Amino acid sequence: MPSVVLFVNLQIVEGEIDAFVKRAREHRERVLASEPECQRFDISIPEDDENTVNLYEVYADEAAFQHHLETPYMKAYMEDTTSMIKSRERTKARLKNDLIH
Repeated sequence: MPSVVLFVNLQIVEGEIDAFVKRAREHRERVLASEPECQRFDISIPEDDENTVNLYEVYADEAAFQHHLETPYMKAYMEDTTSMIKSRERTKARLKNDLIH
């Protein structure tokens, strides 16, 4: 089963970027330490937009992704950051690096 890839584009409320990134880094560390099926979790900020945060996450399969969504620390992260986020765009995809064509 192909890995699940999650791209999240977040527009952060002006003045909240430092607090958001701090909390996102804490969450990232917790996920990577607690979820061996999380293969990658990157946080980036575009050079031309300091109030945007992009998350790139890769999970071994759908079950690992669903497990991630149900963890208490994921729910806490969402509660802690909701007021910092102006908008959220999420794209879920399947990793297809093994395609021949």
